[in-house]
Amino acid sequence: MSRVAGRTWLAVAFLAASFAFIAAVMPSFAKAEDTVWICKPGLADDLCAGSISTKAGNPAQTIGFDRPDNPPVDCFYVYPTVSAQETPNANLDKDPEVKRVVVQQARMFSRVCDVYAPMYRQDTSPGVYTERTEVAYQSALSGWKDYLQHYNKGRGVILIGHSQGSATLARLIDEEIDPDPKLRKQLVGAILPGGNIYVKKGQLAGGMYENVPACSEVGEYGCLVAYSMFNGTPADNPPFGDVGSGYWAYDMPRPSREQYEVVCTNPAELSGKTLLTSLANMDYLLEPPAGGVETANWNAYPDAVTASCDHEGTKHWLNVAFTENADPFIKGMTQVLASGNNWHVPEVNVAENNLVEIAQLQTDSYTAEQNRIAKLQAKIKSLQKQLAKAQRNAGLQQKKANKFARQARKAKGKQKEALNRKAGSARRKAASERKRVRNLKQRIAALKKQI
Repeated sequence: MSRVAGRTWLAVAFLAASFAFIAAVMPSFAKAEDTVWICKPGLADDLCAGSISTKAGNPAQTIGFDRPDNPPVDCFYVYPTVSAQETPNANLDKDPEVKRVVVQQARMFSRVCDVYAPMYRQDTSPGVYTERTEVAYQSALSGWKDYLQHYNKGRGVILIGHSQGSATLARLIDEEIDPDPKLRKQLVGAILPGGNIYVKKGQLAGGMYENVPACSEVGEYGCLVAYSMFNGTPADNPPFGDVGSGYWAYDMPRPSREQYEVVCTNPAELSGKTLLTSLANMDYLLEPPAGGVETANWNAYPDAVTASCDHEGTKHWLNVAFTENADPFIKGMTQVLASGNNWHVPEVNVAENNLVEIAQLQTDSYTAEQNRIAKLQAKIKSLQKQLAKAQRNAGLQQKKANKFARQARKAKGKQKEALNRKAGSARRKAASERKRVRNLKQRIAALKKQI
């Protein structure tokens, strides 16, 4: 039985056993609930449409971040565990905690894409897989299916998450995208820090996914960016960065520590840089501004953090440290949010500008490839018209040749000779058109191989 099929069977058994609980929290898994969007183009209170005006340096200088008028791709974002609600699964209210993290993590990606972010019934205290996790996943999956059905329209999409959001999207890739060639072609990339996504040791794929690899080159698209940040070496059995311990939000056994490892990709290297540049929205730093009215800038902290993917034993993590000249504010903020040397909470904002740049590089590569394919398809269409014409001409000339040959058999003298000449000429033209047909078919086949 395949991993997906096994997981499906387990999910069915689980739902049958715990339907009473689920029904109390969520109307039904069979019928998708109405999506509540916190970011969506055209939404009256779209949190991802707010200010991206950014300053850096001392004295502060404005950085020219702009949004494209017509982004070529979409982003689909699922936020991490932030709800302060006391129920096992959160409702779909846009609580301050959710607004704060959505702005801090998702808004800047509007420099690259149209951002769609659904509210979902997140597990308010995740750790290992439980029925609460299933409720959260199905709720987010409902938003994804709504997005695909009503808004995607065949566009490329970047998946963005963090922590529980990354784990949710990791499973979505596993079950919805990795097995589907059509959706894989639309996957521009996935940026999923803090989710314990795993691969075969020393490889880029072959663990959680068969077809979606970890990114390894600048501008590579259709791949995954994932990491867990630690300032120095993690303790044994850390919550992130080791497949054998910590957070595990999947309805399957943990993979073997001997065969698999957690993905670590370095966002500095994948953005074509050597250091990380941090971003923070100062209005939403502690809580949303009163009435949603923003007055402060974003702050950028260029080249503030060093980063490298390191191994020790079964641990695989993004090892980070402040540079000598890092701004004291970003140092202090990170240390407040971090849990010892585990930088899980701030690990998106610490690398956010690099992550946005990765998304832009992936979009550029994806768009260039789509343009290349479109040109090839247009050429194929033109050749197919020529092919159809050549096939018609070959048929018409052969009919003429047959007609003149029949008439010649009944004729005599000069008339017979003239008809035979016409039949021969028509046969030669038919042969020429058939040769053209073969040539056009070969050219079309060669172009199709390039798509």
